[in-house]
Amino acid sequence: MNEIILKGLIRNIQPSHIIDGVEYCKSDLIVKNKHTGNDDVISVKFKKFTNRYQDNDYAEIIGNIRSYSSKNEDGSNKVNIYVFTYQDIPTEETEEVNVAKVNGRICKKDILRTTKSGKNNFHFTIANNIISEQTGQKINSYIPCVVWGKLAVEMSNLEINDKLEVTGELHSREYKKQLSNGELEIRVAHELVVKSY
Repeated sequence: MNEIILKGLIRNIQPSHIIDGVEYCKSDLIVKNKHTGNDDVISVKFKKFTNRYQDNDYAEIIGNIRSYSSKNEDGSNKVNIYVFTYQDIPTEETEEVNVAKVNGRICKKDILRTTKSGKNNFHFTIANNIISEQTGQKINSYIPCVVWGKLAVEMSNLEINDKLEVTGELHSREYKKQLSNGELEIRVAHELVVKSY
C-alpha cells in the first residue's frame, strides 16, 4: 500500500529525465496546510505524455510517495522525497487536500523527543515496497515519518522491522544546515506526518 491524494496549484513544470525513450517531467504542487495555513511544496514527477496541466492550474492527483538518494554539496547523503503520478484523478470524492496511506517495515527509528513547549514527537522511517503496474518492477522507497503528541509516545515503542500501515499527510519544511565552511544553507525536507496507524 502506497497511495496519496493531493490537491493544489501545479507550478514550475519542466523536463526531468528520459528512460527508454520516455520523457519525464517534474513540478511543484503547492498544497495548503490546513493546520498551519502555510503552503506545503510537494515535488511531483510524471511521464510527460500523461500531463494534462499547465503552470498555475489547480490539480487533483493520485499517486505514490517515492524516494531516491543524492549527494549534498558537502558530500553527505540526502534522501529526496517526491510523489510519482500518472495524473490520474482520485475516484472518490473527498474534501481532503493531502491524505496518504503507506505500509511497510520500520527500518530506522529515533528516540522519543519533547519540544521546549512540552510536545512529544517521534521520528522514524518506513521501508515501503510496491510493484509498478506498468513495468512489474519492484520499487523500494524509504519514507521519513514524524508523529506528535500521545500517538508519538505510543508509537515510540515500535521496533525496527515491525510491520505497520500509517495514514497521514505529506508536508514540507525548511531548515538551516551549517556547512563545513561555516555558512548556513536553507534546505527543504519532506516527511509524512502520521495521524493514525
